[in-house]
Amino acid sequence: MLETQLARLESSELVRRLRDEELTYLFKHALVQDTARASLLMHERKRLHRLVAQTLEELYPERRAELAPLLAQHFGEAGDDAKTLEYAELSGDAARRINANAEALRCYTRALDLAQRGDAPNELVQELFLKRGRVLEVQGNYHAAVENYDAMLRVAEARSSRALELAALMARATVHSIPSVVYDAPRAQELSDRALELARALQDVEAQAKILWNLMLLHSRVGTNRKLAAEYGEQALHIARENNLRERLAYVLNDFSPLLTFHGQSESGMQYALEARAMWREMDNLPMLSSNYGYAAMSHLLLGDYDEAIAAAEEGLRISREIGNSWNEAFTQTWIGQAYIERGEFEKAMTVMHAAIALGESVFPPTLILTRSDLARLYTDCGQPERGIELAALAAQVAEQRFPAMHPVAAGALVHAYLAREMLPAAREVLRDSPEEFQPDANPFYAGDLALAHIELLSAEKNFARARGLSDELLGYMRANKMRQYQLAVLLPYAQVCLGMHDFDAAEQALQEARALAQDMHAQWSMLRVLETARALAMARGEQDTADAHAAKVNTLREHFAARMPAELRATFVEHGAK
Repeated sequence: MLETQLARLESSELVRRLRDEELTYLFKHALVQDTARASLLMHERKRLHRLVAQTLEELYPERRAELAPLLAQHFGEAGDDAKTLEYAELSGDAARRINANAEALRCYTRALDLAQRGDAPNELVQELFLKRGRVLEVQGNYHAAVENYDAMLRVAEARSSRALELAALMARATVHSIPSVVYDAPRAQELSDRALELARALQDVEAQAKILWNLMLLHSRVGTNRKLAAEYGEQALHIARENNLRERLAYVLNDFSPLLTFHGQSESGMQYALEARAMWREMDNLPMLSSNYGYAAMSHLLLGDYDEAIAAAEEGLRISREIGNSWNEAFTQTWIGQAYIERGEFEKAMTVMHAAIALGESVFPPTLILTRSDLARLYTDCGQPERGIELAALAAQVAEQRFPAMHPVAAGALVHAYLAREMLPAAREVLRDSPEEFQPDANPFYAGDLALAHIELLSAEKNFARARGLSDELLGYMRANKMRQYQLAVLLPYAQVCLGMHDFDAAEQALQEARALAQDMHAQWSMLRVLETARALAMARGEQDTADAHAAKVNTLREHFAARMPAELRATFVEHGAK
């Protein structure tokens, strides 16, 4: 019967049979299709849509995920909300797996609307809210994510569901704990406190592990108290392992790993990172896999392993762009410009730094402080301190307004630029209210930048004794914690301080250590400053031949760099070196 009707329609040229393996027909004109649809009564259209959907389900049970969008359409036209919800969610899952985030968001929103309209179980409503929120976070749309979790809280209240309320509190606490555009430490703490009390009342150990993970993020990512963050991390790790909470374990391992590196436990940190990486691959969680590579780049950079840092950053960046995750794209590029600078790859350095800054305002504001400060130092060291001052001042302004804990990074870059212009009073003003003592407890990364700024200022003021004492303290910490990037950064001003004190032997010893580090790290940019300082030391000792030998190496390296400089830096770099 069906074959006869199809043959008649084909002979009338109303439909055309496609040359597919399966029997498939196509209307020859959209107007014919519209006319055919309009001629059917509403109940008949619904019946046919249901028949098509049920037939597809029966014929292709193994292709439900693939056919989910079509099934959702037909069941939707049939008026079957329950089935439409099922396949809308499945369509969202399929779209998310291939990183079609906009389509996934549309499908989850449709499913969520149907779930609330149809009074679906709380567990399903919770799942859909969280899936939609995660897509919004991957897109970097954190304001919309907050609105999603607020709506979730309202639904929880309307349904008197404490479990749904707990899930919403935890999800919102996460987006306020990380340095996103909605970062809000007091709000994150308040939400976490509420959530922890509720989780304990419900005896929900999985939720307790997540809240402790949230608190670890809160106290480490912006840098308020890394020791406290580590304590929360240990508690979360214990609960996750003891209760076999595999996905939560992966999150804790992933975000705990850089904390361990910052506290001199780099082997454990790398072990945690690799363990989490294997789990993300197994779970096919690409957003967290790209995050893992971003952390690896940051850790390798701190340890002075620039080749590994660049490799990790490039892989993290590839994955981030593949899945449209602008947060991780910005995060991965935040620091890695430093490694490219050390390699003398200035074009690449400026490309990644400008890309990170461009994404900063919309998804990851720390780039407006951290990356901009790195760029300010590059301009200053290439003979453009005015531009360095401009960029560092902008970074300092953002830090003061949004992330005060990060201010030392911008302050260090600003002091460096002011001193390059011999603007000593301006440099003093930047550090006027900053403690001179090295205070690594909150965040050794930022504390190191602040201490280096004080050392540079004290040296400019010829207060060499205080500069040397602070350098000794900072250098001891960096050596003990294997932070070779900072160790090299401290050795250079330390040698210059010793030179200013006419302690030539100590200066020579510091330069030998710095030279060995620079060679091992392939840090050519730092090597240039090592050689320049070594030349100055030889001149102070009256060793002209040695000074000339160092000068020749300096000139060779500067010529190498000049040939690879972007046009906007080359002329001033060459002129700066000729002085």
